[in-house]
Amino acid sequence: MEKLKPVSRNMLSRWSTSEDSLVRVFRNSSWLFSAKGVGAILSIFYLAILTRTLGVAGFGEFMVIVGAVQVLTAILKLQTWQAVVQFGVPYLLAGQHREFRKLSAQNFWIELLGGLAACGALWLMLPYGASQFGWSIPIVQAIMGYGVIVFLSVRSTPIGILRAQDRFGGNAFGDAIIPIVRFAGALILFLTTPSMTGFLIVWGLSEFVSFVVMWLMVWLRDETDHPLRNAAALAVVPPSRKEFLAFLLFTNLAYLISVVRERLVVVIVGFFVGPAAAGLFRLADQLANSLNRLSEVFARPLFAELSRLFAIGQSRELRALFWRSLRASAISGAVLFIGLLLLGKYIIALISGPEYLAAFPLLLLLGAATIISLAGLGLEPLLQAAGRARNALVARLVGLVALGLLMAAFLPSFGTIGAAWVMLISAILTTIMLFVSSRSAIRQPQHPVPNSRKP
Repeated sequence: MEKLKPVSRNMLSRWSTSEDSLVRVFRNSSWLFSAKGVGAILSIFYLAILTRTLGVAGFGEFMVIVGAVQVLTAILKLQTWQAVVQFGVPYLLAGQHREFRKLSAQNFWIELLGGLAACGALWLMLPYGASQFGWSIPIVQAIMGYGVIVFLSVRSTPIGILRAQDRFGGNAFGDAIIPIVRFAGALILFLTTPSMTGFLIVWGLSEFVSFVVMWLMVWLRDETDHPLRNAAALAVVPPSRKEFLAFLLFTNLAYLISVVRERLVVVIVGFFVGPAAAGLFRLADQLANSLNRLSEVFARPLFAELSRLFAIGQSRELRALFWRSLRASAISGAVLFIGLLLLGKYIIALISGPEYLAAFPLLLLLGAATIISLAGLGLEPLLQAAGRARNALVARLVGLVALGLLMAAFLPSFGTIGAAWVMLISAILTTIMLFVSSRSAIRQPQHPVPNSRKP
């Protein structure tokens, strides 16, 4: 036993200090996984409270509201974290702290202005939604309040700052706040008087608290030195406006497409099939997307690491990291689907009750779609880090067009099961296109960041 202790300490030391690319990705993923692990456990409890207190139709209605707000967020409130990482990491590696702060401030205002536009759009759209679902004035007011908080909470920029500085621990803490607040609020409502208005207030409060915590993590520890800073690095020329806007546009369109696939389908099912069908579909989608959260845990640090390798021109290490990560994600995806097949029914019954068991076939199809995306999770981060965000966007766009066309054909005839099959077909098509596009980026890596010059 005494011999094992030094070995264990030695392994932990290697884990915490190793600069192997895949180890760095897993180390940063472990921070995010701790937050997502907390979120996954707590979300089971607040999802059970939601489904059991609101009922199938009420839960579906609630998820239509949340989904519509998230789609508006994706359309109008730009996600800036990838731009901060892509163009900020070279600044930090070169020690250009002032330029990094300027880039961060620019992205803050971009995100905030988009949030203001989303507030205006929600105000214009609410009357139509109220007439469609028969919402009362208190519910309409709660929806507007929830939307304003989500839209004006500038969270993407501080996320980018923390990730660019390799501070995934702070990022994880800010992410973990959301499920903690939702769980606490849902539990209080369950013990008192649960209502849709109350749940909307809790969901909005969770976004606001996370927003405050994220910025506190940025301001309380303004770590301007990147841990891998190269003292002899060349000064970085700022990206041109065209280059910056193009990257922001392509990454946000790709993000919009993923949100549309995840959220807008639920809204469409709710409007055209009914709230009860939307409730079953969303429950299955929520459980399937717990797997997607695992993919995000790995993909976000992977993007940051790929950006670093492109910035310093490590082509061989870049290719090795990509293929190693692809193998790891494919194996984990297969294991997850087997678990879903064996335990899916029991999970649904345990969380939401037997009246939701009709969601099991939907869970298998949506879970398969998510796992296919999980198997290729390194594809899109590679294209974005390589400065080929346009290729990722084209693949996502083709998948979205296929989704829309097939939805129009399948939904009227087959209902929710048809919508689930459409999600699976779209995921397969998108992943194939991403893989084909990534091959050229691997074979001919290009420097994605602005050219450097001697200071």
